[in-house]
Amino acid sequence: MSHKNHVAPISAREVDDLEDGSWKVKREHSAFRKEKKTEMIIKEKRQKADKFDSFYKQLGSKVIPEEKRIDYVLVYPEVNLKEIEDEDDKADAQRIITLREKFEDAMKSEGLLRQKIIIEDLVYTKIHCPFRRLCEEAELVSLEMPLAGCESEHKEEPNKLTDWVTKHLKTDNEIDMVSAPFVMERMHLYQDHDDPTNFFRPSIRSLLTEHILINIDLRKTGVSGKDYKSTKPKARSVGNCWGCIKDDSELGDMQKVGLDYMLMEKVYTEKFILHEESMYDPDEKEKNKTLPTDPASLKADPRFDMQLTWVKFFKFQPLWKIRNYFGEKIGFYFAWSGTLIETLWLPMLFGFAIFIYGLVESIKATSSGSTENENNSTVSDLFRNVKESFDNDVTPYFALFICVWGTLFIEVWKRRQAELAYKWDVEQFEEYEPDRPEFYGTKQRVDPVTNEQDWYYPFTRKAWKLFLSTMTILFMVCLVLISVVSVIVYRTIARVDYCPDLPDSECLFVTTIVSSLFNAISILILGKVYDILARKLTDWENHRTQTMYNDALIIKLFAFQFVNNYSSCFYIAFFRGRFDDDNGILGRGSKYQDNCEGTCMSQLSFQVMVLMITKPLPKLATDILLPWGMKLFRKYCKCCACIPFVKRFLKLNDKPKEEKTLLELEIEKPPLGNFTLGEYTEKVIQYGLMMLFAASFPLAPLLVLLLNVVDLRLDAWRMLWAYQRPMAVIAEDIGTWQIIITFINFVGVVSNAFLVAFTANWGEKYDTAGKLWIVIGFEHIVFSLKFLVAYLIPDTPASVVVALRKKRYQLEKVLEDDKMKDVGYVKVTTTTKVRQNDEDTTRNRKPRSNFVNEEDTEVRRLKKKSKKDEPNDHVYHEIEQPDYTKR
Repeated sequence: MSHKNHVAPISAREVDDLEDGSWKVKREHSAFRKEKKTEMIIKEKRQKADKFDSFYKQLGSKVIPEEKRIDYVLVYPEVNLKEIEDEDDKADAQRIITLREKFEDAMKSEGLLRQKIIIEDLVYTKIHCPFRRLCEEAELVSLEMPLAGCESEHKEEPNKLTDWVTKHLKTDNEIDMVSAPFVMERMHLYQDHDDPTNFFRPSIRSLLTEHILINIDLRKTGVSGKDYKSTKPKARSVGNCWGCIKDDSELGDMQKVGLDYMLMEKVYTEKFILHEESMYDPDEKEKNKTLPTDPASLKADPRFDMQLTWVKFFKFQPLWKIRNYFGEKIGFYFAWSGTLIETLWLPMLFGFAIFIYGLVESIKATSSGSTENENNSTVSDLFRNVKESFDNDVTPYFALFICVWGTLFIEVWKRRQAELAYKWDVEQFEEYEPDRPEFYGTKQRVDPVTNEQDWYYPFTRKAWKLFLSTMTILFMVCLVLISVVSVIVYRTIARVDYCPDLPDSECLFVTTIVSSLFNAISILILGKVYDILARKLTDWENHRTQTMYNDALIIKLFAFQFVNNYSSCFYIAFFRGRFDDDNGILGRGSKYQDNCEGTCMSQLSFQVMVLMITKPLPKLATDILLPWGMKLFRKYCKCCACIPFVKRFLKLNDKPKEEKTLLELEIEKPPLGNFTLGEYTEKVIQYGLMMLFAASFPLAPLLVLLLNVVDLRLDAWRMLWAYQRPMAVIAEDIGTWQIIITFINFVGVVSNAFLVAFTANWGEKYDTAGKLWIVIGFEHIVFSLKFLVAYLIPDTPASVVVALRKKRYQLEKVLEDDKMKDVGYVKVTTTTKVRQNDEDTTRNRKPRSNFVNEEDTEVRRLKKKSKKDEPNDHVYHEIEQPDYTKR
C-alpha cells in the first residue's frame, strides 16, 4: 500500500551543493523526506482511527460488544538465568530474552493484546488483535469483504434433479455476497459491520494477525545493532567456495527482524492457531449422539458441522465451510480432489470392463492349453491369467479414451475453479500479493511503480543460484538412475541364479514383486531426502513473493519425483530386453540378460500397481498411525512422564482430559505442516501413473478412485481432530499444479502411443515402419480430439462471466450512491412512465442515477404535471427509478 505525500523540493542552494559533490546535503534531505513521510503516515492513521471510532460511537447500542478471542499463540521455554552456569550460554540466553522483550514491546505498539500462561515449563503467549487493528491491516492488504444487502445474482436454475441433490447430498448453505476491497472509511457498506466479533471470520483474523507479526521490523523501533547483528545469518551462497557469488554478508541489515527472525533465533520455538471449541468429542461416541444439530448450534460449532457432512462418504464436500475454516488454498485442494473423484467414474467403469474382458479371454486360453500341461499349479495359473488380462485387444482403445479424458478433466476443473474463484472473491488476488517477509535485498533502486527507494536482489546472483540448484537436481536424478540400475541387476541375478530351483510362483515373487518393492523403497527414501534438500534450495534462492516461492518449490519437487517414480516404468516399457549384449550385466555372461518374463506389458502392469499401492503407505503411517500411537502412549504410559525429554517430546500433561482447556488440548496435537504441497504431490504422482501407462493397467482409474475417496475422508477427520489448525492462506487457483497436470496429459499421449505400438501384443503383428505409423496416427487422433474438447468447453462458465459483469456494475453503483450521500445527497424513489412496447428495453437498459437539488426537483414536478394534461394514446406502465435529492 503506497502513500503519496508532498514534500518541499530541494532548494537551489542544495542543488548547487549536490553538483559540487557534497553528499551530506543529499543525505540530510533524504532523512528529512523520510521523516516528513513518516509524520504524514502517522497523521493519516490517526485521522482514520478517529473517523472509525466516531462511526461506532454514532451506532451506539446497535453495536454488538466485541468478544476477545485467541487469534495467535507463540511458545517459548521458561528460562531462569540464575541456573545457567556457563557465561557464554548465559549471555546468549540474555540476548534472546532482550530480543523477546523488544518484540513484545513492538507487538504492544502495534495494538496487539497479550496474555501469558505457563504449562510444563513452556510459556504460551496468547495474542488477541482488536477489531480496529484488524480493519487497518485488512485495508492494507486490500482484503475483499462482502457488502451488506448485495447478494450475488449467480444462481442456477432449479429442476427436479438439483432439488433432489440439494435435499440429500448438498452440504453448503452459505449465501454468496458481492464483495469489495475493504476501506475503513466505507465501513457502513459491509455486512455485519455492527458485529465486530464476527465481522472477520476466525481464519482471516489469524491470517491478519500473522501478517502484522511477520511485518514487524525491530530495526525501525530503535533496537540496537548488538541485539540482533551478533547472530545475523551467515552467507547463504553455496557457490562462495567456487568464487561464483559474493557473500551475502549484509543479509542481517536487509532482512526484517520480525516474527520469522524470532523463530529462526529460537526466541520463540513454536507458533500455531487454535481450533474453534467444539461440543463434539471424537473419543466419546455416546455423548455425541445427544448433541444438538439445529442451525444456530452448528453455526457456533463449525467443526461439529463439518463432522456431520465432510467426513461422511455419501455427502458432497462442504467447500464453503472448508474455505471459511481453513482458507482458500486448502479449499481449492479439496475442490480439485473432489472434481477428480467425480470425473473418474467413467474411465473406472471402462477400465474395469476391459480388465474383465481380458481376464475371461486369458482363462479361456489357459483352459484350452491345460490338457497339454496338467501339472501347473492353480496359483501359477492365477498369476498368469491376471498378468495376461491387462494386455488384450481392447487396451489401445482404453489408452485413447483415457488420453482424451485427461483433457476433459482439466476443462471441467478450469470451470469449477473459475466459479469458486468468483464466489470466494479471489480472482485477482495475485495482482496485489505482498512480498515474502523472508525476502531480502542486497541493492537499492527506484521502484518503477511507487518511485520510492526499494531493496532488490540482483539477477546475476539469482541466476547463479538457479544454476547451482539445477545442478543439484541433476545429481539427485543420477542417484535415482543408479538405484534403478541396482534393482535391474538384482532382478537379473536373482532370475538366473535362484529361479531355476524355485517354483514359478516363488520365482515371480523373488524377481518381480521383490524388485518392485525394492524400487518403491528406494523411491520413498530418495524422495524424503530430496524433499528436505528442495526446500533448503528454494529458501536459498530468495524469491520475492510467496507464489514465486511455491512455484519454484513445486517445479523442483515434481522434476525429481517424475524421474524418481516413473524411470523404472519407462525402462520396463521401452528399454528392457531390447538391447541384447553377449557380455550380459556386469560382464557376467550372455545368460545374464534382463529380459521380460512373459511380456514386458505384464511386468509394467505389476510395477504400476505396486507403485500405486505402496505410495500412500508412508502417508498412512505418518498422518494417521503416528498421531494415533502418540495419543495412546500419552494416555496409557504415564510412567514415562518422569523422563524430561519424553515428557517434552510427547507434550505429556498430568491433568485429565475433562480439566484441560482448549489451549492445553491443542498443544498436544502435532502440526499439520505444508498440507497442500504433500497432498498435491502424492495425487499428481498417482495421476501420472494412471495417464502415462494407461494402456498397461486398465484398473488404474479404479485404484486411484478408491484411494482418493478413502484419503479424502481421512484427511477431513485428521484436520478437524488429530492435528493443529493450519494457518489459512489465500489463493486464487491451484497454481503450477495445473501446468504440471497439462504436461502429464501431453506426455501421456506420446507414452501410450508407443506402448500400444511397441510394447503391447496388439502391435506385434506390424513391422517397425507400421508401428511408427501407429504412433503417428494415435497421436494425431488424440491431439485432435483433445483440441476439440478444449475448444468446445469454455474455461469460464457463461453464468460466471455474466455474474462478474453484474458484480462490477453493482460495486460501481454502491460506491457511487455512497459518494453522493457523502456530499449531501439522499436517495429517493421517483416514478417514471414508459410505453408498453418499450418496457423490455427499459428493463435491460442500464439504470441512471440523476443527482439534483431541490430546485431541480420542483422543475421536474411541474414538467410532469404539464405532460399529464396533454392527450396521449399510448399505454403506459409505471416503473421505479432511483433519484437523489440534496439534504
